[in-house]
Amino acid sequence: MVTETALHAGLPNARLPAPPWRRIGHGVWGDVFDLGDGSVLKLVRHHGGIGSGRDILFGEVRALDLLRGLKSPVTTAALHGFGEIDADAPALEDFCGWIRMSRLPGVTASALLADTRSRDDRITIMRRIGEAAGQFHQQSGSLVPEGAGLPDLTARRLSEIADIVPDMRVYCERVDAVLHEGDPHPFLHGDINGGNVVFADPAAPATSAIGLIDLGEAQCGVTEIELRHLHDIASSDARSDGMADAMIEGYAATTGHTPRPELLTAAYCLNTLGTLAIARLGTVPGLDESWARQAAMAALAKLE
Repeated sequence: MVTETALHAGLPNARLPAPPWRRIGHGVWGDVFDLGDGSVLKLVRHHGGIGSGRDILFGEVRALDLLRGLKSPVTTAALHGFGEIDADAPALEDFCGWIRMSRLPGVTASALLADTRSRDDRITIMRRIGEAAGQFHQQSGSLVPEGAGLPDLTARRLSEIADIVPDMRVYCERVDAVLHEGDPHPFLHGDINGGNVVFADPAAPATSAIGLIDLGEAQCGVTEIELRHLHDIASSDARSDGMADAMIEGYAATTGHTPRPELLTAAYCLNTLGTLAIARLGTVPGLDESWARQAAMAALAKLE
């Protein structure tokens, strides 16, 4: 991994405080450092998952600029600066750019669920995630008018998946057709998962303010796409124990819109197809392609 010293020297335009810093995130697309001054530095790789790092970088910058640090009941980070990384910085050759933004305090939903044994408390957390998704849509819908320029990433991502896993092309086209039967919303977070939802007060999740981070997949599209990670956030047996249902119910109670089952199924298929493509790319250590294919086919069977 790149060292903090190399980062500090290689990003003079970012005006970063001197190390030491604390690495708080390491994912498919990049690394995140807590700079210790209330801000974080996010590095974005050239290659990681589906798409390009440059699109991820500027997608997040545009989203943060449109939202301008969305406040209460759902918050997003304030953008402090961003830039591309020069090709003549060999220590940073894996990365295409950087974003510096404010740090949202709190604990991620994944960490909170991992530390919560009570089923009732877990259901409360899942319901709050659904409520937060609904509140975010209400807030972003009033801030970002139709035609603001956010892309419809669904067709693009499915086309990219089909290029990576060609034998799944017909399924990708089917999922795309179903998802485009719904009415689009002008601004979706695009990747609401357990690591991207932050509870400001983990001791009181039922009333805690919630923040959303990692907006590199921000897009317009049907709202059911926003709930595509619901099974992954909850557990492997989410539907049977009511965890996924709680997230759907929280969203419906907040917005007055009950997600359509066929669109939820298609959105989950998009998620599983994406996992299969990432497994084929080999960018996530330990992600087994045969397992990912079985999961995708099991999801697709429900779309018929």
